[in-house]
Amino acid sequence: MRRMVVLALTLVALAGLTPSPLSAQIYRWVDGAGVPHYTEGLDAVPERYRAGATPLSLRTRFTAPPEPDRPAEPWTPPGGTVIRYSPGKEIVADVKINGGTSARLILDTGADRTLISRRVLAAAGVSVSRAVATGRIVGVTGTDRLPFVMLDSFEVGAIRLGRMPVGAYDVADTDGLLGRDVLDRFNVAIDPAQGVVTLAPK
Repeated sequence: MRRMVVLALTLVALAGLTPSPLSAQIYRWVDGAGVPHYTEGLDAVPERYRAGATPLSLRTRFTAPPEPDRPAEPWTPPGGTVIRYSPGKEIVADVKINGGTSARLILDTGADRTLISRRVLAAAGVSVSRAVATGRIVGVTGTDRLPFVMLDSFEVGAIRLGRMPVGAYDVADTDGLLGRDVLDRFNVAIDPAQGVVTLAPK
């Protein structure tokens, strides 16, 4: 009697399941001792009893597991952009020069001017020989001449700036530095918890 009660409850539960993309056919079969069994799929029925197995109108239903939670996309202010970075590492911004040449510049709040390597400038069609101004850069090894060239356009993420001068200078292991001449045009917010830097127009 206990077996029959459990079986009845199981069948009620199966009947109450809601439809979903995947399902398995329920089969009823009786063993040599006359005991009825209910299994999912004909393959689950012992081979010697398959000929007498009866498919039922019930099917078990399976739903796809929920997708894991994804981190919310950071809010991007109108006219601004978001730079992603790994906390504890340098903040690197993807930029575009003259509408086509890509470069990666380290965000440096200690740099007065944006510096771009001569190699990247040459790829963008900018000739260092056509400098619009000359300055000096001071480092631990001394001072060096710093020519400034004019870009037709400069883009940081979704931000597009017009013509602007940049220093032509080779910085080790990077395409250059993103300096305060660009950063000071925006409200800069650094969120180490999410690993994002937000540039919002002032």
